[in-house]
Amino acid sequence: MKKGFALLETIIVITFVSVSLLLLYGTFTSLVQNSKRNILYDDVSHIYQLYYFKEYLEMVGLNEMSTKEIRLLSCDDFSTSSCSTLTEEFGITQFYLVPMGNRGEQENDAMYSYLSTLPHDQDYDYWLVGEFLEEDTYHFASIGVMHDE
Repeated sequence: MKKGFALLETIIVITFVSVSLLLLYGTFTSLVQNSKRNILYDDVSHIYQLYYFKEYLEMVGLNEMSTKEIRLLSCDDFSTSSCSTLTEEFGITQFYLVPMGNRGEQENDAMYSYLSTLPHDQDYDYWLVGEFLEEDTYHFASIGVMHDE
């Protein structure tokens, strides 16, 4: 009788430990994937660069632009010659004006993946999203933009 009880107790303990390890593994792998993804998004240095770039663009007319779709901006959209110098200096390969709440479909999977991480409940009209290419890997940063009305 005691041998049967010990066997049942062992099976229950093994089942409990197995389920616990599976739950722990699932949590751990999702944490690792999120940390790998977050390395490419919103690096502090890129946020600062994008902030100063946004300040510059607001001086040359960013607040007058509006769009309902995701819009790829270029320095040609602004009447200034120093825009391309700043993009080179900051390492910005492309920059977008993204309406709040619009994630849209993108040709660039990395960009679409980044847009899906942006919060929906901010008090901004648009996101200014900068794309940085470093060592063959796309990095992204975003900053909110309010428009004068």
